[in-house]
Amino acid sequence: MRGRGAPFLARGVLAAWGAVLVLPGATRAQDTPPQASAPDEPSTPDEPSTPATEDPSTEAAADEGSGFRWRRVELGGRAIVRAQTLREDGASESDVSAENARLTLRWRPARWLRGELEYDVAENRRLRDAFVRVRRESFAVQGGQFKPPVSVIEMDSRWDLPASERGLLSEILVDALGIAGRRPGVEASYRPGGGDVTARVGVFRASSVRGDRIGDEAFDNFAKDWALKATGRVSWQRRRLELGLAGDWRPAEPRPGEGYERFWTASADASWSEKPRRGGFRLWAEGFVGSSWQDANAFDGQTATFVAGRGLGAWRHGGRKRSAFYVEPYAMVSLFDPDTSVREDLLWELAGGVNVGSWRRLRVTLEAQHRGVGRNAPLSLGLFAFSTPPPVSRTKLIVQLGGAF
Repeated sequence: MRGRGAPFLARGVLAAWGAVLVLPGATRAQDTPPQASAPDEPSTPDEPSTPATEDPSTEAAADEGSGFRWRRVELGGRAIVRAQTLREDGASESDVSAENARLTLRWRPARWLRGELEYDVAENRRLRDAFVRVRRESFAVQGGQFKPPVSVIEMDSRWDLPASERGLLSEILVDALGIAGRRPGVEASYRPGGGDVTARVGVFRASSVRGDRIGDEAFDNFAKDWALKATGRVSWQRRRLELGLAGDWRPAEPRPGEGYERFWTASADASWSEKPRRGGFRLWAEGFVGSSWQDANAFDGQTATFVAGRGLGAWRHGGRKRSAFYVEPYAMVSLFDPDTSVREDLLWELAGGVNVGSWRRLRVTLEAQHRGVGRNAPLSLGLFAFSTPPPVSRTKLIVQLGGAF
């Protein structure tokens, strides 16, 4: 369940992009081509929600040497097609779909200024990212539509993650609770002295704020349904290890017409990966605790405390050169307890599979998922039909093909 249109703030950024593109020759970087990647680390169409932090100490020198070039534009894209078989409580169904077909436009006229625009032209056509980022010294400000800094797995590009999708916990964090997922907003970040610590704080438009509109990211009545949420994250990074702490404070209206309530979430995460040219081990792990109204009795006016966790690990063999193929087996586990005071309401999911392809260019994914649901799992999460009890289990087999340029 997604929003039905580009939010006004994102449209403003889109209009600014239009002004840039009408300049002569804006379809490619004519003045100065982007810095070339290392031979075994080609550039990649990563999602622009978590831009790489550049070294502020070299910013001034880079600006003086390269100047300001309005027409420095890069185009990238990716497409993912999948076939899947789903078996739920004895019933089976199969489907083939274009998961996404995205075009990404990157504008980098100077080291201190960048913008990105990404649109998905697949079945559910919609604007994904549209933002401008300004950075001076240790400070940066970003505005537009992008992901809030709340989950290391949600912030990472799906193309970079080994799994075919982010799974059960992603559905809950994005669609049910409105904690993660792209949205319009403004974010400020601070990295003192280009060191290991980065602090990010942002104000974003809230989603899933209406009890009768679970999972809706953009509402029909823009003026009435506008509400703000605050998100922040502090991270420490050294070489290939990153540790983070994050918090989220969001509004919701469990009983429509009775006013907003505020709910909180705190999380801790860790990630580790070898350099792409080396292959080897990659790991993501995160845990959440927070408050919610979506428990077994969602409209009783009581607040529930939820806990959740997710882990994803992979080991890549091969693919050290640009055209070389690799094999990467992986496994992921997700857990969600909607109310720590209620028994038999746990939702969990195990997934495992293997990727085969050319690193960051082409890959085929084979994956199996199995999901279990406790008999007291709340229907208010929006994962099940209200007219039927929650399914006891679900198994999904996936074959996915992806390519990028």
